Amino acid sequence: MEIADRFDFLAHYADQKGSMVWTLSGLIESETPTADKAAIDELGDWLSIWAKGLDASSVTIHEQKSVGNFVECRWNQDLPGKPILICCHMDTVHPKGSVEKRPTRTEGDILYGVGAYDMKGGITLVQTVLQDLFYQKGLLERPITVLFTSDEEIGSLYSREVIERLALESGLVLVMEPATDPETIVTERKGVGIFQMVALGRESHSGSNPEEGVNAIVEMASQIGRITALSDLKLGTTVNPTVIHGGTTHNVIPGECDITINARVRYKTEVDRVTKALSELSRHPTLPNALLFTTGGFIRPPMEHTSISEETFATLQKISPIPLKEIAKGGGSDGNFTAALGVPTIDGLGPSGGGAHSDDEHVYIPSLPQRAALLASILCYWPDMR
Repeated sequence: MEIADRFDFLAHYADQKGSMVWTLSGLIESETPTADKAAIDELGDWLSIWAKGLDASSVTIHEQKSVGNFVECRWNQDLPGKPILICCHMDTVHPKGSVEKRPTRTEGDILYGVGAYDMKGGITLVQTVLQDLFYQKGLLERPITVLFTSDEEIGSLYSREVIERLALESGLVLVMEPATDPETIVTERKGVGIFQMVALGRESHSGSNPEEGVNAIVEMASQIGRITALSDLKLGTTVNPTVIHGGTTHNVIPGECDITINARVRYKTEVDRVTKALSELSRHPTLPNALLFTTGGFIRPPMEHTSISEETFATLQKISPIPLKEIAKGGGSDGNFTAALGVPTIDGLGPSGGGAHSDDEHVYIPSLPQRAALLASILCYWPDMR
């Protein structure tokens, strides 16, 4: 379809800005911290009812014990071609009661609200666009799958298998994480590793017989410089101790100390290097009779800039109603999983704003119709995927 023949989604969604603000405000009021399964399940049930009311071909509830249930919605399953998969997460980092402490408000073009940016704004766009496109008969002639998960903020430990399985069935994955500004798309993200290193020594009285002890804190202190030395800023790799615990009381030589290590990498080769290097460090304690143990690993592979991502972005630019530019981010998303499988992935499709995970979390209201127009253009005009 020629550009001149395409529907003017920008003008169309500009008229719906107010209704999107209303939808987003309602989603913010539905507080869904990751640890509150009941709250997330309530939102998930409501989204499943919404999808059925929109004549979804199927709605599947993936029951979970430890986290909220996942909701998988499919439309147009009988149409040819691979589906487009849209990934959203319902969970936020804000505890119950945050809305009461920090009520949703608008100031000029900014809407402030807990979870607004990450990622109730993305859910707002998906609901708005799908409702609209299915109302406008004949615009959306392809299979669509939407997955709402509940554990993204803790690394998608439970939903990863479902995300990867659905991605492998799809020709394109759209990730509704928020945007830096309305003209940006995320085509590269760092992989995320979380490791735990434990130093074991031997307790003794710090005054009467300190020489009989093996100080686990001293052992761990000697390792911290070695850990940070694994960083390689030229390659975009950072390895940082972020949490430390050790000791029991002031007059006891500590027999145990542990640290949490956060690693971020741009390249798959760095995943292997960092993992092996941390394991090797634990084989070489510096104090006699001290022991070291390292556990953990990479919970998200890097989303690398590849020929697939280049081709995907080039196609996106041709159908986008607004100019776009690529950006890279240090934080991970579910797009890390799908891109690592070689499935074309467009990330950061949510509204722009800022203050993620903070008291200042907000969405830039004019970006709502802009990003809705972009999402609608992808769903309607992306080349056929057979």
